[in-house]
Amino acid sequence: SSGINAEYGGASLDIKERSDMERWIKETGVDGIMIARAAWHNPAIFSKDSVPASQAAETFLKRCIDYECPLNILKYTIGKLQGLFTSTDGCLQVTRHIEPRLIYKHFGLADYYDKVTEGRGSSVQDEFQKSKRQKLGDGHILLTEQLTPTILQTFRSTVAPRQILNQWLIANGFSEPSYWTVETNKIFTGYLRIDNDTFVMEGDFKNKRTAIQAVAYAYCMKNH
Repeated sequence: SSGINAEYGGASLDIKERSDMERWIKETGVDGIMIARAAWHNPAIFSKDSVPASQAAETFLKRCIDYECPLNILKYTIGKLQGLFTSTDGCLQVTRHIEPRLIYKHFGLADYYDKVTEGRGSSVQDEFQKSKRQKLGDGHILLTEQLTPTILQTFRSTVAPRQILNQWLIANGFSEPSYWTVETNKIFTGYLRIDNDTFVMEGDFKNKRTAIQAVAYAYCMKNH
């Protein structure tokens, strides 16, 4: 007879570890089991050895440190490892950090991070950013501004930084500004041109709207 597939939704979490899969196969006689969300809660679920989820996560995070995992990928993956947190709020508090060391510190890996990064010299990410800037071209004015979760929330309002800046520029005799973004590895950089000057705001922006609002906000904070 043809094989039977058994699929258990991750929401029920009937399967929490490898032994659960083996038990279900034995009790039901199916050929295999498909899982999804269970692997988010326990990244070691496919291991034949009895490996705690926390240990598997620590191994993964150490590899992230060793190979300088980009911040956006690190945050995304941690957000999926729901079994590491007792609540959604706990996960959000960690993934809101914009400094990698603070994320690793939450998992007790600050010392390991310091040891690996100490004296590393020009890092992989530094070289990546340098290469990206060369591709984007020189002559622009780099803006830097810390963006807290509260500030990012204002980007979604009807009176966002871009709208405020546009009104101010026009009211004070400037030409209408132009905005655009450059995408590299699914991370967006926002650009702003006012008359003959071009401004750029780099950051961990996952969409065009946020990148454009960020460069407008940074310009406002720097000049007004």
